Amino acid sequence: MIPSTDENKGNNAFKKALNLLSAEGLDGAMMVVERELEKSPESWEAFGALADILYLREMYGSALQCCERSIKLNSNNAFAWNTKGNALYRLGRYEEAIFCYNQAIEIEPLFVRAWHNKKLVLEIQIKKSTQKISLSYTKSQDTRRRRRFTR
Repeated sequence: MIPSTDENKGNNAFKKALNLLSAEGLDGAMMVVERELEKSPESWEAFGALADILYLREMYGSALQCCERSIKLNSNNAFAWNTKGNALYRLGRYEEAIFCYNQAIEIEPLFVRAWHNKKLVLEIQIKKSTQKISLSYTKSQDTRRRRRFTR
């Protein structure tokens, strides 16, 4: 079980934020999370919810900071690890993103979103590696052709 100073309070705030996110959008969810953090400044759940909201607002650096705070308060928070991976991915920090997805999967082995996100980042890395190899090969071929003509 994931430790929390006041488990029910944190989970209720997170559930309220998610419900508001669905009904009223990000602003309503943000208000609930901010109120929760005023009452419980050490709420890992609230920092995790705030990270999700900031990520959805495309504020990846701020989302990353909230994830780190949530993880510092509770390192067994698979959702925060996953959101941190997403923010790192958006910032182009693929190796770090994969590490975060692995952490989330280690905590929650059946966390399908973390597996899926890891797969997407790995596919991007493979594609970039293939492009680099192709570009390197093309440059090598061009150099060989030039050498032939300059002799």
